[in-house]
Amino acid sequence: MEKKELQPAMPGELAVPVQTTVNQYGDKSVHIDTVTHMSQNVTVLPIMQRTSVGGMKASSQTVSNEYYHLFVMGGETFEQDHFLCTPDRALASYWTAEDVRNKYGRLTAESIEELKTFPALFMQEADGYYAKPSDEQQAYLGFVEDIRVQDNGIKIRWRMIWPVPMQQISSIGFELGMLNMTKAISELNHTHWAIKRINLFEELKDAGISLFGFV
Repeated sequence: MEKKELQPAMPGELAVPVQTTVNQYGDKSVHIDTVTHMSQNVTVLPIMQRTSVGGMKASSQTVSNEYYHLFVMGGETFEQDHFLCTPDRALASYWTAEDVRNKYGRLTAESIEELKTFPALFMQEADGYYAKPSDEQQAYLGFVEDIRVQDNGIKIRWRMIWPVPMQQISSIGFELGMLNMTKAISELNHTHWAIKRINLFEELKDAGISLFGFV
């Protein structure tokens, strides 16, 4: 087990006081008992989280270092803890690699548990063409809490951990695996849910984007 240095905690509803990197052996980026032949890296983020009665409790979030979710939802305000994604916009072939779609696209109970370990970016479509968000638009770094396939769409229950100006995300779109960033209709101008084979936290850190109040 490799440990990174302690990071300052940010007061408030959710804080990340320390980041620990774990090399876990198994065919999933989650804690499992059965060891198989495949190796994946995960990060365990200890957090303090507010309870339903207003107290605080210690918790942790296991995070895949290999993939992240990209949710671009036109018209969604992200004011609730859930939203709907239509099936035709979920993990579509153009935005998500075929092998990733084959692995996760069926949304089985097993794959959903693994998808919940992927960090995620949640945002509206960019207001301007060529992936140009307005000054007011925000992206939200967070995690998927649950995925439920319903008659009216795929219900995504989510949790925000930190807002990031969407312009900062757009500026490193290539590094984050986003497509068509130099075209009028970029990936940030198209409502969809994609999975990218990118270490999201590493790219945000390399770009100097502030998270949890610190770079």
